[in-house]
Amino acid sequence: MQPVSGGVPPVAGRTPIACINCASAKTGCDKRVPCSRCAEKNLPCEARFARRTAKAAHRQASSSSLSTVSTLPHTKIEMNSPERMIRKESISESGNFRSGNTVDPQLQGSPPKKQEYPSHGLSTVTDVFMPSPDGSGHAMDTFMCLNDEFLSEEVNYQDLMIWNQYPSELEMYPNSGPELHHPLEIPTFMELAEASSSLETTANGSLDTAQSMSRTRTTSETSQAEYERPLNQIELEVSNTREAIIIAAEAAWPLARCNLAMPSGSCPRTAIIHLENLEQHSRHESTWKLLDHNIGPSEEARQNEVSVVPLNSRTRDRILAITQSFLHTALETHRGGLKDSKSGNPDSAFNYLVLPPSNVLEYFLRSYVRSLAPYYTLISGSMLDPNEFMLNNQASTLLLLLMIAQGATALPSAEARCLAAGLTETCRISLFHVIEKDVELSADPIILRSALLFTILGAWSGDAWHMNIAMGQRGMYLSMLKHAGMLEPCPQIIISSNDPSSRELQWRAWQQRESRSRLVYNWVMVDQELSLFHDTAPFLSITELERPIPGPESLWLAKNATEWLTAVQQSNNTTPWMTPNSACNPPLTPSLCDLFQDMLHDNMNRRHDQLSPLQLKLLLHPLQSLLCHLRQVLSCFSDFSGSHRGQRTVTKASTLLRLEEVQSLLQKWYEMCAVYSKANPNCPVTRANLVLYHLISLNAITSFPEIERLARKEAFDGSSRELSLRCKRCIHQPEEALFHCGQVIRLISAMPRDSRPHWWSAAIYRAALILWVESLSRLPNISPRMEKGQVFAIDAVMPDNPSLVSYLWSGEGIPVLTNGERHFKLHPDEVLSHCIDLLDQGVSMRISDGIKRKLQTLSQNWSME
Repeated sequence: MQPVSGGVPPVAGRTPIACINCASAKTGCDKRVPCSRCAEKNLPCEARFARRTAKAAHRQASSSSLSTVSTLPHTKIEMNSPERMIRKESISESGNFRSGNTVDPQLQGSPPKKQEYPSHGLSTVTDVFMPSPDGSGHAMDTFMCLNDEFLSEEVNYQDLMIWNQYPSELEMYPNSGPELHHPLEIPTFMELAEASSSLETTANGSLDTAQSMSRTRTTSETSQAEYERPLNQIELEVSNTREAIIIAAEAAWPLARCNLAMPSGSCPRTAIIHLENLEQHSRHESTWKLLDHNIGPSEEARQNEVSVVPLNSRTRDRILAITQSFLHTALETHRGGLKDSKSGNPDSAFNYLVLPPSNVLEYFLRSYVRSLAPYYTLISGSMLDPNEFMLNNQASTLLLLLMIAQGATALPSAEARCLAAGLTETCRISLFHVIEKDVELSADPIILRSALLFTILGAWSGDAWHMNIAMGQRGMYLSMLKHAGMLEPCPQIIISSNDPSSRELQWRAWQQRESRSRLVYNWVMVDQELSLFHDTAPFLSITELERPIPGPESLWLAKNATEWLTAVQQSNNTTPWMTPNSACNPPLTPSLCDLFQDMLHDNMNRRHDQLSPLQLKLLLHPLQSLLCHLRQVLSCFSDFSGSHRGQRTVTKASTLLRLEEVQSLLQKWYEMCAVYSKANPNCPVTRANLVLYHLISLNAITSFPEIERLARKEAFDGSSRELSLRCKRCIHQPEEALFHCGQVIRLISAMPRDSRPHWWSAAIYRAALILWVESLSRLPNISPRMEKGQVFAIDAVMPDNPSLVSYLWSGEGIPVLTNGERHFKLHPDEVLSHCIDLLDQGVSMRISDGIKRKLQTLSQNWSME
């Protein structure tokens, strides 16, 4: 390639490419210095060259198109069109990823060391490769077609500069360093950029053909027919590629780590994928029509359900305008602000955002109310009015968008998942920017409520990036809550007059105080749940929680001041222990610290007639905190049941005694909850409370981190003796463990599919792994057992069943699992297969699908056949 007369002087072995300005604008460049475009626009022009040295002889001999490119080792290059390349990786027979840039061992002296990760059943994954062992970046250049074998006169190098749109990925994942050994690395996003650019070019048919083609290949060298690929085919390829990356990143989840785990630092940056999915869907007017079709007819009315007010046209316009700015901010954050907006190219900027129709948004809000509101009560007055939200500020819009995203997670379709994940990432970045610009907003209840909803969305999203960020930012948001003074005690509301106008003001004041109390204790519940499922200690301390517990639901759901005052009088008549003075004052509830002190001093029956489901759920937080502390101490000893040296230290004996005390407190809690459960058998919160109780009780008699280590075969030699010892370290009381696991499955199976708590699939996962380890210990070659007694299904009987009680006391009985009319004994393969079927019985969500894939991979790794 000869330099143009008057242009950049030749450099030995270097090939000139488009200058920086033309590459950023994705326009043609004559490669002069200055080039004609920069000279016309009076821009500083800087020459650029290909990063690898080229061979002149090979360049002149190579005149064929890129479709005849030679194949890389272990790599197949397909040229579907001159606009884009799709690089497919070969997958090993065992189902693990194979590196796409394996270096010839003869050149390196020894084969490069690779770490393989489970493929989760994928057949192909685009852009999967490892950096070169010497950190030289040779693999990067090879992939970007800048090595000698790929250069030819016909190649237009400017389309390779699409990489410049994603500088944040290069900064996040440098192509050197000992810690970067996972095959899923940053070139993934270059291919996505090319595919996205190709899709954008094809979709904008109104642009001039020459202008559209100049963004990808030189028009003089490309036939028009090669640009006529169907749009839906390109969209499908891009969508499948992005989904494959998200699935592959499941190995970096902070929970459900039963298979070989990926370090979070090597996790693909899936957040930009979600944003670009939402951006791409907004390029077509009919993109959300399938959502309208999926929701079908209107839902059946439910008793006592919070109603949703329809959106008016002004509210929708405001949502669109504010969401547009939020998405721009998020895209600029991930792209480093280099998305060209000064080039004058109208197609380089982001198009207008398109949201689903109003009826679909209302459906998502009703879905949020149905799935989340029963467990986190923050909606007052039995009505959610999005129009009232929009009368406030951008913080209220953030909260409304997060509600829509939460509701969209319950719809098992690609469009709903795209909307949920895109809005989650958009709101996360905007939430952080809002707090950064005005630190006083860190104490704003709307902001803290938005942070709460994002934490729930991210932690249970099934996306590794969001899950890790939500867990990392949880401590920051809890510190904001604490520093805002919301954990401190507050005075009681006193009704001083019967004047209607004064009563209205007092009701509003009570609502404001009550909403803060509910916000605080919703954070307490989230803190306890994340601590339980991630096997970590809670952030909040019981001595800090001095704010009064939320009052009765009848007061909170009152629609006006008159209805509220009537509910106050009724509450005082039914719960006289709450009221200090007048029957006209709202009941004064204790703080969680006071409530737990009463439990420790055995004063619950004397001071409290009957606890509400919310109060019972809050009491699980200090119990979980105590148990977590004791489990951490016991894990420091060589063996749970006794030391290998035959010694039992004073510290260990006292810790075991305290563990028995916590188990006694758990039993007290269960007795109080059973009283309410018998009176209200269909209460969803009570069912969820009982599931959490059984999971906490399992932590007292099992070591779940040790179970997951065994599942990953860490420090495991495969012998029967080693397996028997490991099973004993995992489960200390097998009979009780089977009882609690069976009750977890029974309770979740009895819940309605569309209103289960968001962590239900993680609960099934924990029960599945404990049952699986127990079934391993029952194999004939591990521990032959002579079982006798009556057969009973652990996942179908009530806790007071005689067969179950006999099994717990004497060990007599044959525990089985049930699947309809079929009963089967505990066998590793059948246990995992049954729990996978249970995951299919609920609403398909990204996290439940991911857990199902993890259990399937575990079953393959430990197949007993």
